[in-house]
Amino acid sequence: MRREVGQRVTLRTVATALGLSVTTVSRALKEGPEVNRETIELVKRVAGELGYRPNLGGINLRTGKTHAIGIVLPFGREGEMNIVVASLIEGASRYMKARGYRTTIVPQLQADDPLATVRDIVEEGSVDGIIITHTTPQDDRVKYLLEVGMPFVTFGRTELLSVHPSIDLDHEVIGAEAARLLLDAGHQRPLLIAPSQQFTYSLQFVRGWRRTFAEHHLDVPDDSIHFTTATPDNGRGMAKLIAAQNPAATAAFVASEEAALGFLAGLRDAGRQAGRDFALITYGGTALPDFFNPPLSTFHYSNHAIGERLAAFLHRAIGGENPADLREVVRAAFVDHQSQSRHA
Repeated sequence: MRREVGQRVTLRTVATALGLSVTTVSRALKEGPEVNRETIELVKRVAGELGYRPNLGGINLRTGKTHAIGIVLPFGREGEMNIVVASLIEGASRYMKARGYRTTIVPQLQADDPLATVRDIVEEGSVDGIIITHTTPQDDRVKYLLEVGMPFVTFGRTELLSVHPSIDLDHEVIGAEAARLLLDAGHQRPLLIAPSQQFTYSLQFVRGWRRTFAEHHLDVPDDSIHFTTATPDNGRGMAKLIAAQNPAATAAFVASEEAALGFLAGLRDAGRQAGRDFALITYGGTALPDFFNPPLSTFHYSNHAIGERLAAFLHRAIGGENPADLREVVRAAFVDHQSQSRHA
């Protein structure tokens, strides 16, 4: 079966090709119980061959829905794409596309007000739901979305009393385990290089780190916890700073793959080498640490899988499900390249 170039394929086009009524084709595409399975499969196959797509404009007018979602992504540095979020976007958009939704990426630039960015999307009425990342303990975006009733899900938790949909990693457990690994490997004063302390997950890393030190009856030195934006440039600068101010340091947990990449370069700049005289552990949602030189032990999760889960929760939130049923904490897997124990 074929169609003329430029010809729009409608329900009537499919119906005519099959010798069925428009009503039957419409019900078959919706898998209505009044249509037998053989007819449903035939209609779907022929509709696909002809290139049929639902008329979203008509659907939108009838339902008041846009059949679109928005993902708000902060950009930590000008002129550079954050490569680690690409698979998260793919996972979310693939899931929503299979359910008839478009995905719009909304960049939040460094100079942008995070709340204003979200408010603009809501007031435009261009999406049915929103995914936001990089949550803060008292996140104003979450407060606003709860107030206006816009379906949403966060990658990251808050400390708000109001329940809201969220997916997160157990960063407190990760921070505690990273500290234990480095202490057990013989590093007496390991360092924590955490993301900006405005974010909830950074504070969770710190709580877990301190908990392990307390369990070992150790104090956390004031100069052993550092905060930096999770970029290669900042990681490189942090390594140089530590080499100059704390030359006796032998290990660090750098809680960002991108920062760890820069940290490796900064160590080399300072005449140090991970795997020889400095131990490193990192954390993130890609396989990048497998390709570092040397490969780094990492607390790993799948950005793609997280994207799918965020989209699934958002789809359910749009459908009106109870927010209390739309919360999940994912455990990261430890990938052991023995980089935590390599030190002179």
